[in-house]
Amino acid sequence: MRTASIPLAALMLAVAFTTGCAVKKDFYATGGSRADGTVDMAYDFAQFEQPLVNPSQAQSIAQQKCTVWGYREAEAFGGKTTNCNQRDGWGNCVAGQVVIKYQCIGDLGVPSPERVTQVSSTAAPSEGSLSKAQWQQQQLDELSRKSIPYEQYQQEYRRIMGQ
Repeated sequence: MRTASIPLAALMLAVAFTTGCAVKKDFYATGGSRADGTVDMAYDFAQFEQPLVNPSQAQSIAQQKCTVWGYREAEAFGGKTTNCNQRDGWGNCVAGQVVIKYQCIGDLGVPSPERVTQVSSTAAPSEGSLSKAQWQQQQLDELSRKSIPYEQYQQEYRRIMGQ
């Protein structure tokens, strides 16, 4: 009787390893372009994981980024890109990232920081205009409230400061 349970246990173990486990994954912004009106949203995965993602979370973050740039809304292009960041000795992907690109749509209602600087240097500041320094400070304040990885924080900081 004992010998029959060993193959069953091995079978159950094999099924557990091949099916993986469901893991909730959060989206984060990895890049984009104000000029192109695009935002790249991503989540990471590891081998044997079955990522559970919430597309409305990605939509919400992309919408927020597009709104900051002066667009009205964001919509997914459709499709996704999977990047493998680490492979095992047999060439299997053990860690990677899935990226979904969003398009910002709608008229640009907020002037760019360069435009704001030009306007504020030639005319008296109006109620809604910001100097470049004020815009940068506003962006840095928003960035400091976000809970993002340090590397992403550095990238965003350099983008805001124009470095």
